[in-house]
Amino acid sequence: MTDDAPTLFAGLRAGRIDDDLLAGFPLQNSADLAAGQDWVARAGAFADGFVDADEIDRSGKLPVELLDSLRREGLLAAGLSPELGGAGLSPYNVFRMVAAVSRRSMPVAQIIAVQAGLGAGALYPALPAGPLRDMVRERIGAEALSGFGDTDGSGQNNRLPRMTATRVDGGPDLVLRGEKLYTANGPVADLLAVSAVLDGAVCVCFVDTAAAGFSVDSTVEFVGSKGLPSGVLRFDGVRVAGEHVLSDHVGQLRLPPLINAIAFLGRIYFNGAPAMAIARNCLEWSREFVNRRSIDGRPLSGYDRIQRMVSATMADVYAMDCLARWCLIGSGLSGRWLERFVAKNALTRTAWRVADRTVSLLGAEGLETADSKRRRGAAPLPVERALRDARMLRVAGNVDFQLDNQAAQLMLADRDPDARSDRRAARLDLSPRNQAHLDEARGHARRFGEAIAGAAARHGVLAPHADQEIRVTLGRLVAELVTVCAVLGRTHQLGTPQAQALADVYCTGARHRLAGLWRRLRPGEEPDYAVISAGWLDGSSFEFLGAG
Repeated sequence: MTDDAPTLFAGLRAGRIDDDLLAGFPLQNSADLAAGQDWVARAGAFADGFVDADEIDRSGKLPVELLDSLRREGLLAAGLSPELGGAGLSPYNVFRMVAAVSRRSMPVAQIIAVQAGLGAGALYPALPAGPLRDMVRERIGAEALSGFGDTDGSGQNNRLPRMTATRVDGGPDLVLRGEKLYTANGPVADLLAVSAVLDGAVCVCFVDTAAAGFSVDSTVEFVGSKGLPSGVLRFDGVRVAGEHVLSDHVGQLRLPPLINAIAFLGRIYFNGAPAMAIARNCLEWSREFVNRRSIDGRPLSGYDRIQRMVSATMADVYAMDCLARWCLIGSGLSGRWLERFVAKNALTRTAWRVADRTVSLLGAEGLETADSKRRRGAAPLPVERALRDARMLRVAGNVDFQLDNQAAQLMLADRDPDARSDRRAARLDLSPRNQAHLDEARGHARRFGEAIAGAAARHGVLAPHADQEIRVTLGRLVAELVTVCAVLGRTHQLGTPQAQALADVYCTGARHRLAGLWRRLRPGEEPDYAVISAGWLDGSSFEFLGAG
């Protein structure tokens, strides 16, 4: 699942930050940049000419010819390997392309993201040579739309899924029974990979949706990403050839490690790229609003609080791009699997922060729908839609606090931390304020290494359902520290006064967030949450809370 390239996580796990690693911040080469520019322009032009984002959000329905049009434009295959008929775009260029479409319409972009990062074509590199790999190559090469179904009606966080795979008369073929919920692309997919339980362990079955027993029971409508194809998928005796099943793998977070590594990347496409788009849109909308407004004859831009809000959004957008670049560009990407894992939360939480801040900046206009603004002749900025979309991204692909918990579980399972001493061979090109931020980050890293070591010593005796606050906090800490490191590494690479200024703003905000997170780990007396919540949940006390 990993290679030998150094990672930010390896250093943080051991309590240090390597300056030479930050100094080698990955740089996109000119040929890859040019290829990405072409696809970003192509995807943006398609969305501008074909997609009516307001109508999709209003109706919750995609144009009937959308999928065929995406195929004709090559957008469904752009992120897949040439072996599958794709353009073989690099991970960062896929991210850029999905973000470009997301700036126009999030659900349309997410269809592309699933095909590139979560469907059968994305899983192709993890498949062993043989009939399954051959089948996927043939189907995806013939432009089959795909998706991955892992969430059952009982939720995603049980150790085993509820769907069962039963052998047919003791032979190799299997029969699937159960349902999958919230599967993006599921209702319109031609080929689905789904998790199931076979002989007490998790397997992944590749299902032709034309097979007998498969049905779409209902579609799902979310608060955001209106129109995204998702639904309740029923598997009522669906037969799957034994050669189209991955089994006998030791799972990590339910699924085989190689599939998980791909899924971590897919979540950056599906969640992170739309989050980047939301933040960039909000930044532009903030400029448009501030530049046309004044209070008591004074331009809105002249007020201290407004300057702080705009600068914070600028810095957040910069930090998101830094993190995406770190996770998706250059060599050693497979080793950065944990950075990719925590990037989902880092990107989507930042987008939520930006969207929420933008709503506050615009006031009532931030909560007014685009249609309402259009009726009264105002600029129809869809800020409230961005807020809904951003909130959805924090839940899609698993809810944010559970991903924090899982990130800590993965860290605690690493029993072989990198024990090299703190290295500072490289001299980073940072302003005095940013050098101070780096020095402070080193202190946080040392403290984090100690906290992880202490938690790891107790890991074997911690109950999975208990002590979650510790794990969730550790997960949030590592996401903050990884992002700070990415920001400082990218700032060294750029070396411009503008980058230095934005890094200073971002790291100042991160310093306050980190201080709050460390306070959560301080030992001491706490309220008895178990007793308090039980008193309400079983109805035995706190009746006054329901009084009118």
